[in-house]
Amino acid sequence: DLDFNFGERWIPTGIYDSYASWLFETEVKIGYIADLDEFGITAKDEYNIKIQNQYAVQGEFRRYTGLHLMKHALHNTIPDITKKARKLIDGEWKEVKVRDGEKIQQANIKIDEIRSGFTDWLCDQSADFKERLADMYNRKFNCFVRPKYDGSHLTFPGLDRKALGIEDLYPSQKDAIWMDILLGGGIVDHEVGGGKTLIMCVAAYEMHRLGLARKPMIIGIKANIHEIARTFRTAYPNARLLYPGKEDFTPENRLRIFSDIKNNNWDCIILTHEQFGKIPQSAEVQRQILRQEMDDIDENLASYEKQGGHVDGWILRGLEKRKENLDAKLHELQETIDAQKEDTVDFQQMGIDHLFVDESHNFKNLMFNTRHSRVSGLGNTDGSKKATNLLYAIRTIQQRTGRDLGATFLSGTTIANSLTELYLLFKYLRPKELERQDIPCFDAWAAVFAQKTSEFEFSVTNEVISKERFRYFIKVPELAMFYNEITDYRTAADVGIDRP
Repeated sequence: DLDFNFGERWIPTGIYDSYASWLFETEVKIGYIADLDEFGITAKDEYNIKIQNQYAVQGEFRRYTGLHLMKHALHNTIPDITKKARKLIDGEWKEVKVRDGEKIQQANIKIDEIRSGFTDWLCDQSADFKERLADMYNRKFNCFVRPKYDGSHLTFPGLDRKALGIEDLYPSQKDAIWMDILLGGGIVDHEVGGGKTLIMCVAAYEMHRLGLARKPMIIGIKANIHEIARTFRTAYPNARLLYPGKEDFTPENRLRIFSDIKNNNWDCIILTHEQFGKIPQSAEVQRQILRQEMDDIDENLASYEKQGGHVDGWILRGLEKRKENLDAKLHELQETIDAQKEDTVDFQQMGIDHLFVDESHNFKNLMFNTRHSRVSGLGNTDGSKKATNLLYAIRTIQQRTGRDLGATFLSGTTIANSLTELYLLFKYLRPKELERQDIPCFDAWAAVFAQKTSEFEFSVTNEVISKERFRYFIKVPELAMFYNEITDYRTAADVGIDRP
């Protein structure tokens, strides 16, 4: 019943060895380096007819053997095969390299044959083999259960229901708060009008009261932040609440506010997204994440060179531009560290140990690396500064607690229209769990849960070009449970709100 992709990183390479040896009729060894997200292939007889002819494509400049194409099959990529062509450039005919659509299409057909052959080969294995592989998969991915988070027993000491004008919280609000308390974070995916503001305020106060969060912080958009602060003060009139104004975040007053956050035992701190973005993040955490991203780019460059003997021009320029940007960020970070005064307070020193992120979809543009540069719809791999800043903060909390989560995301549109948005939610909140699933990066995640297709079309200049797209998710029940385990999802009907 399981649909496996060739190249899923959790599958032992010994299984890929057996399949490749059967396919090429010679002993083949496949290695995988997780830090590089890179497969390597060697064959005892790399000149046999299957490797050199049946599963090979001859380009104008080089031959792509079965071993080359199998590596592409493992990475779910297609080689950029080029040929010579004469083109009119600045009024002069010049010989240039262009993509060879016909040879790329041939290579893609053979890669599809290798990938689909793996599924057929698995079906022909013994019942005992299939049972062991399924058991391994289930232990890694089909092991999440959505408990019923029943918060009906919660009493909320100190909550002024009368001032709020309510008899009690919605059952859905109690359940979401109870989930937050038990898990130490999660995703509150409630439709607009479901009462997410009160969920945030009560959950923050309860976590502080119970000693689960020494200093919780709520961040929200400018349009909503005053309402969040008003709701908190109404709900808990005696709470120690820090809600700085716009003037408190001017350059001359910022240091005082940062010291206030650090040196006082607040029940909660409420900031706008923009104010939160002005808090200096831990230099060590920033350096660690930026260095990892830089290493990923170096690895991708090396990977592209191995894939086709060269790096396609626009891919090379894009990767080099990203590398330059990251290098600039690292230098800027070092300059900031050198210029910082001894009394500068960063996020790590403030002691914030839980973040409530209202309208969390505003932070969906998080940086990531991928080989699938030609695939449309993946979003901006560079990400945004505000999303990167939030990642630094969440990693700081996770390092302190030694566990996943550490933040609560609240939104009515947690996932809008991009395949990467779901992965990036897990990147923020479940880094240790992704590591346990042998998913070090987006490509490894897509290899397990997404199906990519390649179609060939004619361009406006009548050239055959390939269009790559991630068409759909696979293993949806397991992916849904992974999401649902940390998510309280409610529609207006679930909450009991009548819509006109």
